[in-house]
Amino acid sequence: MTKEFSSIVELKSIREQKSRLSERENELSTPMLEDLSLIPELYSWFRELLAGMSCPPNPESVTQRKKFLFIVLFLFAPSVLAGGRLPNGIRAEIAGVFPDVSPCVISNNIADVSFIYQQYKDFRQDIDYLYNQIVERLKVKELIK
Repeated sequence: MTKEFSSIVELKSIREQKSRLSERENELSTPMLEDLSLIPELYSWFRELLAGMSCPPNPESVTQRKKFLFIVLFLFAPSVLAGGRLPNGIRAEIAGVFPDVSPCVISNNIADVSFIYQQYKDFRQDIDYLYNQIVERLKVKELIK
C-alpha cells in the first residue's frame, strides 16, 4: 500500500477511536439523578451528616457549600466537573438551599470545586464519605440502583 493510501487506514482507525471515546463520554456524563426537586432533601441529609461528625463543621461555610456542590453536580451533571456546561435549572435549585448566596457566587464556587477535590486530600476524603452516605440513603429510598 502506498504511503498516501495508508492514510485511509489511519483515518478509519481514528473514526473508530472517536466513536468509542464518544460512547465512553456519554456513559461517564450520564447523571445518576434527574429530579432536581431532590436537591433540598439532599442538602438536609448533608447537614445531618455534618452534624453527626466528631467535630461538626459549620454547614454554612464556603468549604461545606463547595462540598455539597461537588456532590450535587456529580449526581445530577457529572460533565460539569470536567468543564462541561451546567444544565438549566440546577443552579436555581441549588440557590434555593443557599438563600443568602447569589447565583453568581454559586457559579464561581462550581468553577473551582473539581480543582479543590483533586488538590486537597481532606476535602476529597470528606466528599467521599458524605457522597457515599448520601448514595446509601438514595438506595434505601430506591431513587438509584
